Parts: sequence; structure tokens; C-alpha cells
Amino acid sequence: MHERTKWKPDDIVELLKICVETHFKTLDGRIFTQTDGTPIGKSISGPLADIYMDWFERTYIYSEHNEFKNHLKIWKRSRDDVYILWSGGQEALDCFFWRVNYIDPRIQFTIEREKEAILPFLDISIKRYPNKLETKVYRKETHTQRYIHWRSNHSRNCKLGILKGLIHRAHLLCDRKEDLLDEIQLLKDVFIANGYPNNLVERTVRDSWKIELEKELKKIAEELRKAELDTHQEEEKTDEEYFDVLYAPYIAGFSERLQKDLRPLKVGLAYKTGTTLFSRVCKLKPPREIDDQKDVVYHIPCKSCSACYIGETGQKFASRRYQHEYDIKTKKKKNGIGDHMRENKKHMIDWNNRNFLEIDNDWRRRKIKEALYIDSINPQMEINPRKLMNPEKGTDISDCWKEFYQHIRETFETKTYQKKPLRSEQKTSRRKTNQRKYDITC
Repeated sequence: MHERTKWKPDDIVELLKICVETHFKTLDGRIFTQTDGTPIGKSISGPLADIYMDWFERTYIYSEHNEFKNHLKIWKRSRDDVYILWSGGQEALDCFFWRVNYIDPRIQFTIEREKEAILPFLDISIKRYPNKLETKVYRKETHTQRYIHWRSNHSRNCKLGILKGLIHRAHLLCDRKEDLLDEIQLLKDVFIANGYPNNLVERTVRDSWKIELEKELKKIAEELRKAELDTHQEEEKTDEEYFDVLYAPYIAGFSERLQKDLRPLKVGLAYKTGTTLFSRVCKLKPPREIDDQKDVVYHIPCKSCSACYIGETGQKFASRRYQHEYDIKTKKKKNGIGDHMRENKKHMIDWNNRNFLEIDNDWRRRKIKEALYIDSINPQMEINPRKLMNPEKGTDISDCWKEFYQHIRETFETKTYQKKPLRSEQKTSRRKTNQRKYDITC
């Protein structure tokens, strides 16, 4: 291990504990922690599951204490899918299945039995014969046969890569020549139906026979060469083939030239999705009420004075408003709006004129933005109750932000501006009214 990393085993174990234990999920503004199992969505979860299942297999499946071990002719696992070949009959299989599920209540297996000696496993259909197993490509009955259309805004290499990859899978999984020919014919029909030019599909399929043969020969030669090379030489070769990667949206014509120019510099080009017409025009989600907005820094004014409350929430604002109203009703202390109402009993909160100053799904950034707005309005250490209802100033922020307070105040005034009639307009209105009254009396 010391050749691969400078970390000590105890440090690695401690970091692993932190990765597993400090996993949180946010739902409607409420933060939950996962107390059991591997963290959902983390890249470390897959390897951890493999490590656990490897220990599980060595302890309970391959162990000499397993009375059903002799019946297991094959046990092949891919993450959480297991293919087994059993020779002990249905009753013994049911007993083994019950015994495995009894070991750990958190690890529960389900079972799917073969039909007519055929059992699908991942994307393989495995047929059992008395002396061998035969495989071919498996697709679910609900498969739509839809792939990237030829006219879609993707690079030519990307679209051809899908076709070539599926052809390679057919060569790899189909044992019988008849199954291979049927699969390739299906791929030809499917990709032509997806807009691919007939000549291109035919040429790609025709060239694949030679390419697959070359791959097989290279594979054999590589295995022989690896047996002769030591580990140090292999690592040096890996370092030489390393590429930096530039991520950019795909632009037809330009991206191909850019990729060609970057290749001598050992920089690869990977495409990512940019802004599309669909994302701009199509709004598939149903419209929602303004108060259903989540992850906001909000502003609530007082109807009777110039004071306001600035807060942040990851919940829907409607839920946060209900909490404020409930705290006011129950006279809960340490609630800024409630304190303001107790000290000024005739004042009223202007809930209808609330404003969302910022929308941000990162709670740390929301806390900082909330503190910036509060501190820019009230730069003094003590809160001025004529300006703010907040009982405190929020998260501590660096003094370097003071250079931007003028800009933040302007942003705040723009977002909270409520149009009111000017005094000159009011006076003019009154003057015209008086004039009309005078004319009528005359």
C-alpha cells in the first residue's frame, strides 16, 4: 500500500467512516441523515457493496459450514445480481434461499427461476444444456428500440459509437452464429428506423467482422505480452497515455475541428449538454404557486413601519410562513417577527408583499446571502429595530464584503421596490377634484 499512497491505514478507515456516516438528504427543506446502508448516490457505495458481498460470500456461501455448498455448481455475481446453477432439486433450493435470507434481515434476496431452461441475467439470455451453457443478447419485452436519432445534435463519432458498441456486444455475447446474424439484422433494421443512412449502416456492419477478428487477435497478443512485462513498465505506459479533458457543448462542424487540433496537445474533448431550445421553451412541470418556491432568501415587510424581516429557508415558503404565523400565535420567543408584534401591538405584517431576494439550493450560500443583506442594511453591531425585525445578524461574514454593501443595498431596493403614487401626482389629483367641485357649485 505504501507504494500507492502516503495515507496510513488508520487514516483511510477514518475517512471512510466520515464518508459513510455524514450522508444527508434534503426533502422539502428538512434535512435527513441515513442511518443504515451505504450512502445513496455516492460513488463509494458500489465498491463498499462489493466488499461486503465478497465477505458475505466467503463467510456463508463458499464456507465449509454451508451444507448446500455441493449443490452450487455456479455462483456468479455482478454487484447485486447473482446467477447460480443448482443441482439439488427444488426443495433444497427453497431451503437454501430461506437460509440465505435469514442470515441478515437487511440483506434480502429475491429469486427468479428458469423457464424452458432459459434464464436472463443482466443483458444476457442464458440457455442451459446438459453439458454446456449457451448465451445470446437479452432485451426486455418493454424495450422501445429507440436510440439517438441520426439528425440529433450529437457528433458523428458518438452516434456511430452506439452502433459499433451494440455490434461488438452481439459478437461478444452470441455463442451461436444464427443468433449473431439475427441480432445484427435486428440492429440494422433498428438503426435505419432511427434515421441512420442505409449505406453507412451496411458498411459499419460489414467492417465489423474484420474489426472483431483484429480485436480478438490483439487481445490474445496483449495477454502474451503482459506475461512478459513487469508492473513498472505497465505503469509507465499508462502515464504516457494520460489525456487531459476539455468539456464543452457540441457544435456541429466546429467541435470536430477543435477535437482534431487538441489531439497533438494530448487534450481530449468531451461533450456536455448545453442550453437547448427544448429547455428554454418547454416547461413540462405544472405551474406552481409563488409561495411553493423553495430554497429562498426572503424579505417580509411590516405594513405599519419601515422595519422588515430577512430570512432563508430550504422549505417551501408557504411552510415557513405558517411557522412564523404559528410562532406569533403561540408568542414564541426568539422569533423576530413575533418579537416585533409583541412590542408593537397595533402593527401588521404585510405577508402579501413578501419578496424573494435570492434562490439558491445550497444552504451554506443561502446563509451567507442572508447575512450579507442583513449586514448591508444594518452595518452596526446592534440590530436597529426600526430597520430590521431579525433578532440577530446571522452567519459571521468577512469584512471584505463591506466593499460591496452599496451594490447589495441597491439590489435589495430594486427587488423590494413597491410602486406608490408620487406626491406631485396626488396633489394634482386633488387639485383637479377640487376644480370639478367648484364648477359644479357654480
